Amino acid sequence: MPAPNLRPLVVDLDGTLCRTDTLWETFFAAWRRYWWLPLAVPLWLLRGRSAFKRRLASVALPDIASLPWNSAVTDALRDARAAGRTTVLATAADDLVAQACAAKLGLFDRVIASDGIRNLKAHTKAEQLVALFGEQGFDYIGDSRADLAVWPHAAQRFTVSSLLPAGGQRLPGTPAAGGVGRWLKLLRVRHWVKNVLVFVAPLAAHQWAVAASWHATLLTFAAFCAVCSSIYVVNDLFDLASDRAHPSKRRRPLAAGDLQLAPAALASGALLAGGLVLAWFAGWAAVAVIGAYVLVNAGYTSWLKRLPVYDVFCLAGLYTLRIVAGAVAVGVPLSAWLAAFSVFAFLSLALLKRAADIDRLAPDQALPGRGYTGRDAAFVNGFGVGSAIAACLVLALYVASDQVSTLYGDPLWLWGMVAVVLLWLARMWRLAMAGLMDDDPVLFATRDAVSWGCALATGVCVVLAV
Repeated sequence: MPAPNLRPLVVDLDGTLCRTDTLWETFFAAWRRYWWLPLAVPLWLLRGRSAFKRRLASVALPDIASLPWNSAVTDALRDARAAGRTTVLATAADDLVAQACAAKLGLFDRVIASDGIRNLKAHTKAEQLVALFGEQGFDYIGDSRADLAVWPHAAQRFTVSSLLPAGGQRLPGTPAAGGVGRWLKLLRVRHWVKNVLVFVAPLAAHQWAVAASWHATLLTFAAFCAVCSSIYVVNDLFDLASDRAHPSKRRRPLAAGDLQLAPAALASGALLAGGLVLAWFAGWAAVAVIGAYVLVNAGYTSWLKRLPVYDVFCLAGLYTLRIVAGAVAVGVPLSAWLAAFSVFAFLSLALLKRAADIDRLAPDQALPGRGYTGRDAAFVNGFGVGSAIAACLVLALYVASDQVSTLYGDPLWLWGMVAVVLLWLARMWRLAMAGLMDDDPVLFATRDAVSWGCALATGVCVVLAV
């Protein structure tokens, strides 16, 4: 056995050196470029896994510069090079990806990877390393069950995961991965508050005493929660590079490498299926609206989010679809007043979201993953404030209409609701222009005491009006 100061240090790539899976990173980078990619994948896999990796890497490479590296592993590599040891990257990833990663880090003397013919994984990797360095002739850092075939042939065995090899140890300084909290953050459980909008149409139609309406609306609410979480995961998978360039979004579980991409993609599919099943119990009309919500989101994720103006109109439409779903679930007509107010109000909130992002930019700086620059601040702020005023105007016209007098015993109290909504929107835009708004204004409102007070005041006005 070579002396410790002479043994090469061999490290794995996916999940070890890099806190994510470069194969999935490559897949979503290619899918962003070519919408037909999932249709071609089964045909590419027929030629073998190594050939599939080469074909995928030849289509597109992930943004290597933005990948989340494991600092404990990079520190170990620097220490090994400083001691004069050979450092080797041995990975089942395709050679095109491995070489790009090695060139970015500049910490390796040699790269061994899959070459389009041979998939360098598990026993194949072990045989290659033994042929090069001999039995017990190298130290190895890995993370997965595939590395169980490699660790027995290494002199020193290190892991960066909870999987501990026989006679091995966890590499000091390795950050923990997984956890319930990270999954809740990935699924955006806090964002479920937005789905309360499905209750708006039934309550506006005075269906609060009908048990069947509550049952259908609750099922629709649960369906939207599941489907929205599924879509949030898909958005994160497509936005990995842009999220890593964002000051706050870079801490999202997938962008930071705190959760692996494959389980996240599987969870997204399961949530989507579960949400559609729940919607089916609420009625085919609810399924149709949620299906439309999914299709619009697909267009937003793949294309519209990068088109200025179109993106905010799309977001406003997605919010409005929640209200539509609540209306069709209980079989009540959607008021034209409510539809008009929703469009203007949610357009204002969508622009508020963009305003918060643009506020951090220099005039010529581009917003990652979007089509805006710092010079768009005046347009976004002006159009957003105008939309807020339009929403309040629609609400005021509704309160003054003859329809209100037939639904409410004392409709004069509803003018207080108009004043409260106008006050709340004005305050939200003032905070955004002062740079005090979060990335998501709806979530900001859930943590804001003034917003809760405005919601309470609105509810009181409606109750007194009834």
